[in-house]
Parts: sequence; C-alpha cells; structure tokens
Amino acid sequence: MKKSIIRRFFGTTAAAVLASVFITSTAFAAWYFLKPSEVADKFENRALSAAFNSDTAININASVTSGDYIFTLLAIVSGKDITSQPIYINGDILSDRTYSIVAIQKSDGSPMPSMQDDEYGNMPFYVSPYIKGLKPWQVNAHTMNGGHSEMVIDGVMYRIIDCDEITMFADRGIYLGINTGSFYNSDAFIFNEETGELKSNPDYDGTSAVFDLPIDKSLANPEKSQQYLDTLLNTDEVEDIDNVAGGATGLEIYEDSESGIIVRRFTTYEDYQNWMVQKLAETQKKVDKGEYSSASMELDCRDYENKLQEIKNGATLTMTEFEDGSHTELLTYPETGTSTTLR
Repeated sequence: MKKSIIRRFFGTTAAAVLASVFITSTAFAAWYFLKPSEVADKFENRALSAAFNSDTAININASVTSGDYIFTLLAIVSGKDITSQPIYINGDILSDRTYSIVAIQKSDGSPMPSMQDDEYGNMPFYVSPYIKGLKPWQVNAHTMNGGHSEMVIDGVMYRIIDCDEITMFADRGIYLGINTGSFYNSDAFIFNEETGELKSNPDYDGTSAVFDLPIDKSLANPEKSQQYLDTLLNTDEVEDIDNVAGGATGLEIYEDSESGIIVRRFTTYEDYQNWMVQKLAETQKKVDKGEYSSASMELDCRDYENKLQEIKNGATLTMTEFEDGSHTELLTYPETGTSTTLR
C-alpha cells in the first residue's frame, strides 16, 4: 500500500493517447469494485467507512474512459469529523471535509502497477474538485487543502481524495476533474469563462475526464462559501504575488530597488504554500497565452513540492530574485547549520 497525503501540491508530467471519452452510469461498478466503505476499511479508516455507509453518502458509479484508462467515481461524502485520520494545518484540525473515491483501471484489462512495481507512479493523475463559475487554476485541490491516499488491489487503483467541504458550493455546480500530471492543465479541459462550465478536451493528447457531481442544491450555503472564497483568494481576484507574501507572518522580505534584488526568506510551511499557489496561478496564465509550456509547469510544480517538504522538515528557504528574472535559492538546515544552494 502506498499512502500519500499531500497538501495543495501534487506529482509530475506524463501523457497517454486519447482514444475516446464517454460517461456511463453502470451496474458493472456495483459488483466489480470494492464498496466505498470497504475501500475506507482497507485504509483502516473506520470513521470514513461508516460515513460512506451513511445516508449522507452519494453513490455514483459513473465511469469515464480516456486514453488507456478507465476512471470510475464510486462515491462522495461530506461532513464534520468523518475520518479517523484527521488532517492538520499549522496544528489545527480541518474538521469539515469532503471525501471521494475513484477507481482507476487500464482499459486493456492489464493490472495497474502496484507499489512494488518499477512502473508505479510513472503515470501520475491529478484529481481535483472544481466549482462552476470559478477559475479552476485558482480553486482546486491544491488551494482547498486537498490530498489523497491510494493503493492497488487486484489490479485496480483506489484513490481517496479529500479536500475542504464542497457541498456549500452546491448551488453553483461542482465538478470532479482528472488529468495526467500534477496540477490543473488548461490543455486537458475546456473552461468557458462566460458560463463557468468545465468540459474535457477531446483534442487533448493525454488523459482528461470530468464528472458532474450530483450534490443536492439544498445543501448549499452561499454565505459560508463566499466567506471561504474571500479567505482563499484574499480578495475577489488576487493578482499581485507580493500582496500574498506581504501578509505572511513567517516570511521576511528584503528589497534593494537600486540593484533590483528581492530576497524572500520562507520559514513556515503555510507561507511557502501561499506563495506557490499564487505562483502556479500566474504560470497557468502564461500557459494559457502560449508563453510557457504545460510540461515546464509540471516540472515547476514537482520542484515546488520538494521544497515544500524540506520546509516542512524544518529547513529555511531563502530566495533571491534578480532584475533579469533569474533567481537563486538556498536551503538552510538549523539543526546542522548546513546549507544547500538549489539554483
């Protein structure tokens, strides 16, 4: 079993040939796959298993075939304290959560590689909720304190995706999107900024799937969702990265206007998360304009993840930005006094 809980930042890039995309609600999933509660049991999460057995759980059993893979959304459940394995951010428990379970198979019937196989992890998938009408590169699994756990059983990969509770957005409409890679890829989807609709891109040379989540609109909480967005985005539309960084309590900033040098020193996990979320949003805009490649953005995301883990382990990251756009990064480890120059 591989269990991976990742806050806001995920994997690396890969591609598969897109043969067809279709959605079916089928009885096949009902008997072939483990029940959602059984999947939670495999992860030794009794509270989540009980939640998936409750009346509040939504059993979906919808499948999408994209390229070489079949994705089946088994179920989704939301609630307060519905897990035996709580998620902590800065020492605080995130109580209101949404959990969904996706089964991933190879379309040719061959088994998905397990953790013991060399091919394991070669094809990463980014699975994320998206809210209709909101920009998917701003509101997604990264920014909604998301993570996932996965294991392969009898050739099927089961992934449990968790994030902040999303039923409050039910009146807007909610999607679950899947693409190869480690972050939302604008090439994999068609996002209509006028209507807010998100669809898979049939011309994308990779895996792309979108599920429309059947969440009862009566569960929506417009006031709570707006407060959440105000906190998440800081304003209706965060554009200036220094506005985000400037408000961080564990971030030191030094700027020399004459030499054109800006130094940022990150000491806390959350501060670096906030900075990286905005950085990815800016990079996504460049990708959309054709000024930056999706593959390069995937590599950037993986690099950010590695640094985020180092900071979580106690390192301090000092970033020096120069006038020409280049920069250097230095990791310092307080326990040993050693340092590592990254760029």
